[in-house]
Amino acid sequence: MTGDVTSVPLRPTDRWTAALLQQGRVLLDTDWNLAVGGPARDARQLARDAIGPAGVPVGSTAFKVEFVGGALTVRAGTMWIGGLLARNPADLAYAAQPEIAALPASGLVNVYLDAFVEEVQAAEDPSLLDPALAGVDTTTRTRVGWRVRAAATTSATCSVAGLPAPVSTGRLDVARTAAPVPADPCAPPDDPRSKLPDGLLRIEVLDAGSEKTARFAWSYANGSEAVAAKVAGTAVTLAPSPAVTFAPGDLVEVSTLARRADRRNHGALFTVAAVAPSAGGDTVTLGTASPLAGDPPGTCLRRWDGQVVGAAGAVPLTLGGADVGIAFTARPGAYQVGDWWGVRVRGSAADAVETLTNAPPDGVVHTAAPLAVVDLTNKAVLTDCRPTFPPLTGLRGGTCTVTAFPGDDLQAALDALPATGGELCLAAGTYRVTAPLTVKDKQRVVVTGVGPATVLVGEKHEAVLIATRCPEIEVTRLRVESDLPTGSPPGDAHLLGALSFLGCRWVRVRDCQVWCPDSSGRAQSGIYAAPDAEGRRPSMVEVRDNLLLIGDQQIGILVASALDSLIVDNIVALAEPRAPRTVTRAVARELGRYVAGHLTANPTAGDRAVRLADERTVRMDGPAALRRLAAEWAKGTSARRLRSSASAQRALARFVATSVTEPHQAAVGKLSARFLAAAVSDLGAVGQGIVVAGDHGDRVRVEGNQVLRAVQGVHVALRAANGVRRVLGKVVITNNTVTSEVPFFWARQRHAFYVGSFTSLTMLDNRAELRRMGDEGTPVDAVRVIGQFGAFLQLRGLDASGPFRAGVLLRDEGSAQRVSLRYVSDVLNPLGVGVRVELGSFTLDRCIP
Repeated sequence: MTGDVTSVPLRPTDRWTAALLQQGRVLLDTDWNLAVGGPARDARQLARDAIGPAGVPVGSTAFKVEFVGGALTVRAGTMWIGGLLARNPADLAYAAQPEIAALPASGLVNVYLDAFVEEVQAAEDPSLLDPALAGVDTTTRTRVGWRVRAAATTSATCSVAGLPAPVSTGRLDVARTAAPVPADPCAPPDDPRSKLPDGLLRIEVLDAGSEKTARFAWSYANGSEAVAAKVAGTAVTLAPSPAVTFAPGDLVEVSTLARRADRRNHGALFTVAAVAPSAGGDTVTLGTASPLAGDPPGTCLRRWDGQVVGAAGAVPLTLGGADVGIAFTARPGAYQVGDWWGVRVRGSAADAVETLTNAPPDGVVHTAAPLAVVDLTNKAVLTDCRPTFPPLTGLRGGTCTVTAFPGDDLQAALDALPATGGELCLAAGTYRVTAPLTVKDKQRVVVTGVGPATVLVGEKHEAVLIATRCPEIEVTRLRVESDLPTGSPPGDAHLLGALSFLGCRWVRVRDCQVWCPDSSGRAQSGIYAAPDAEGRRPSMVEVRDNLLLIGDQQIGILVASALDSLIVDNIVALAEPRAPRTVTRAVARELGRYVAGHLTANPTAGDRAVRLADERTVRMDGPAALRRLAAEWAKGTSARRLRSSASAQRALARFVATSVTEPHQAAVGKLSARFLAAAVSDLGAVGQGIVVAGDHGDRVRVEGNQVLRAVQGVHVALRAANGVRRVLGKVVITNNTVTSEVPFFWARQRHAFYVGSFTSLTMLDNRAELRRMGDEGTPVDAVRVIGQFGAFLQLRGLDASGPFRAGVLLRDEGSAQRVSLRYVSDVLNPLGVGVRVELGSFTLDRCIP
């Protein structure tokens, strides 16, 4: 810090962080410099604490040492060192550094980086002068100075041994040697012994050594009196300077940036022998010749007030050759070139000279870090010694048992969880899963991401994660995308979900996004929980606050044989396809069955006779488009094909389905082709939104869910076994919304809510909407409750909109209950029947119509 400043603004022992300006007060350079230096010091300490002594990001080539064209070269980039950020804007050959010592011809060297805070005056870099100010400088500048150096070594191992010390170990005492004299009240305020300037007294090491051999120089202007120069022997040509002039007898230093950065000894100061003034810059003649040649960067002539070799005893800090009552003493230690001490001096006060006791240097602190061990004989880099650190996004730790990042082996990460349980934390990013991830027989497992930014993408398989026999498992805060498995038809046995849980006792899935594609064959699901191959049932399955984007005719949530099912606040919606949506086989089969259903054994007036290739005659009812299809089928179907079919209806259904999925093989006319295309145009619906099924279920709660664009919204029923119904326990279905989209030809699974046999059923405040694809078609009910009813049924608050046949259809196929409460109320179905009772006795109240 050789600028014209009045004090050291911030020492390592100071705790100041900033200077706050007060109204109506003088702003000093020290205040300004503290406001700059305080945050800079904190930032430097933060970098040291976070990164360590030095480092480059993992994978970076910054400051990497290589041989390029036979020349030792340091690659471009940035490197943290001692809390400072060293910048190398372009690849740099070692020998291209100004005034750098030549490398040895052979042998091993330890190449290292030396960094420090470099303070630059306008005298050292004339580009800092603004032309509009006619040569008057403004501020000094600081930057991270660095040099790449080499030291001989005998080992290829990286080591910090032999690197230079960061700062002098020697310490100074600065004291006032004469008592202050009371100020003369008749004189201007001043020191009577001399006119001390207001400023910073600088004591700097010019030549390294001990307290007895080191050369010290001092300046009452902080060494700021410097002018850019060109030096040739004893002749020094100065740049124009309106502020600094030299006179014969002055002690001056010939200084360069590289000399100070390299801590090279200067030797004795020069004495100015003569000065020849000139408007274009004075010419100074030195008493002895300077060895400097070539005018390297930062060449300047700097004035000092005195010098001394050795300061083990008190040395007067003279000013203009006079003793002004200030002295310094160097304590035992090593003194390095460039290190300095600052002493605040105020000539306008009776006694305003700062004293120092056993004071360390105020600068310059150097930090060294190894870069490489190099074999100069064979021009080879033996070891890359650059320390590395992971970026913040790559930090691994925290409370997670295992943390994984994109590109990591996720199966290995799961395997690393202990058998007693643990948490796998997944960072943001996309994880490609080429085979289903599996976790088996591990307790208390948690798999968590950071939200939708954590994406697990399965490739060619419908299951992304399969958990088997895990007593407790939770998956949360991530997105899972399954894919179509290889093989035909799609779907793999026992692996029906993007997230699959088999035989896990307690399962929880929350705050996840699940996506699965359209499938033309067997349905897959987003979330699937079921018994394992040995029949171990889930005890508790909780699916909460998830978004499921489900492909055409696929299933959102499927829970099989769980004792308790809790499905709350999920959204199940039709996924937008990533390729043009094609007609699935399920849709084609339904359309084929619909058309074939119009073949009749009991002809009526208007039916059309269709003669088949095997000489049979069948009749077709329905619209003209259906009769036309039947005629084209009969014309293009051989007797052999008819004989291979179980019935004419099946043959016709297969013909229609093939005409939809493989139109290039169809033998239908243009009108029929248009009819088929119109029937399946813009189709796309979730097959089933939420399904609770299997062979057991004690308690089921489906609450607050939205199922959008589904053929069947909510299905809660157990399968029969050997003709005997299985009965659910207590079922609660409340506050759900289902939007149904059902083609006119769809014959199966066509309702918003379905409940099978139960012990107790509560359905409250549900909403259903039907959007028909066509003007007519098979009937759709908003709610169907069919099977063996228990003693309690409460169905209250159903808002059904759209062409539902019935708001609620009830069919009690069980034996009459002695004591029962079966109450249905507040059902609104404006376009159909409010409640349709096919079997059983119920109390109805406020049902419209």
